[in-house]
Amino acid sequence: MEQDEPRDVTAVVFSLVVPVHNEADGLETFHARLRDAADGLGEPYEIIYVNDGSTDGSLEIIRRLQAEDDRIKYIDLSRNFGHQEALTAGYDFARGAAVITLDADGQHPTDVIAELARRWRQGYEVVYTVKKADPNVSALRRLAVRSVYGLIRWLSGMDVTDQADFRLLDRKVVEALRRTRERARFLRGLVRWLGFRQVAVEYEPAPRLAGAPSYTSAKLARMGSAGVFNFSVMPLRCIGLLGGAMAGGAIVYAVVALLCWPFLGGSVLANLVALAVGLTGLVLGSLGLVGEYIGRIYEEAKDRPIYIVREAAGFEAEPAPAERAAEEPVRSARPSEPSQIRLFT
Repeated sequence: MEQDEPRDVTAVVFSLVVPVHNEADGLETFHARLRDAADGLGEPYEIIYVNDGSTDGSLEIIRRLQAEDDRIKYIDLSRNFGHQEALTAGYDFARGAAVITLDADGQHPTDVIAELARRWRQGYEVVYTVKKADPNVSALRRLAVRSVYGLIRWLSGMDVTDQADFRLLDRKVVEALRRTRERARFLRGLVRWLGFRQVAVEYEPAPRLAGAPSYTSAKLARMGSAGVFNFSVMPLRCIGLLGGAMAGGAIVYAVVALLCWPFLGGSVLANLVALAVGLTGLVLGSLGLVGEYIGRIYEEAKDRPIYIVREAAGFEAEPAPAERAAEEPVRSARPSEPSQIRLFT
C-alpha cells in the first residue's frame, strides 16, 4: 500500500484561528480588522473561523467571507461544543508554521498580532498574552476571577493568572498539543504544561464589538475545576491530611473529655452527635471530591470525540486523525466533501 506524502505545513506561515458563537452583529467589522492585521504580517496566511453552534446568522456571514477570499476557511461544528473544543478543532485543521488564536468579539485587539509574530521570529515557540486590568469589569467579578486563578495556582502549582486564549504557537507546539486529547479541555494549562520557550505579551482588552459577554460564572467555575482536577492530585492529598488531622483531634477531644468528666460533667450523647456530624461531613465531602476525579475518568473512558464537524470549506485536506498524530508526524489525508460528518477524538 502506497504511503501518503508528508503534508506541507510551511506554505502558509500564519494560521489565524477564530472560534465564533453568535457574533453576527460584529463579525464583519472584526474580520476587516483581522484581515488588515494579517496583511501587515507580510507572509502567506489563512484565517480559519470555527462556528461553534451559532444560531444568529454567523455561519452565513462566514460562508460569504469564504466565497470572496480563498484565504478564508471555516469549520462548522455540529452543535455548540464549547470554546476550548472549538479552539481544538482550529488547531487540528490549521497548517501554518505559526498558529494564532483569538476571539471574534473584538476584545482581543488585532494590533497585538504583529507583536506576537515579532516575538515568534525572535525564537519563542509560545507567545501568550496577559490581560491588563479591565475597568469595565466589576470589582466582584475581578475578585471571583482572581480567586479562581489563585486556587489553580495553589493546588496545581501552575500560574495562568490573567492569561487569555489569545496566543501564538509554533508548529512544533501545535503538533505536541494535538497529542493531548483529554475531553475536559483547559488549553491555557495544557500550553503551560507543554513547556517550550515561552514569553508573555500584555494587552489591554478592547470593548466588545456587539452583544453581551457570554463568559458566565458557570463557565468560570468549569475553568477552575479543569485547572485544578486536570493538573493536580493535591485535593486528594488534602483529604488525607484533613482526615488525619480530624482523627488526631477526635482522639485529643476524647482524652480531654474523659479527664474533665468527673469535674465538669457533660452530655455523652451531645458529644457523640457532634463528633458524628463532623465526621459525616468530612466523609461526604471526601466522596464528592473523589467522585470528581472518577467522573473525569468516566468521561475519558467513553472515548467520545472532542468535537464533530458538520461542514468544512476551503481546506485542501483533512487533518490526520488524532491517533496517528500521537504516533507519527502529520501526513496528508484524502480531501472530503464539505458536508461529510467527521469525528475527531
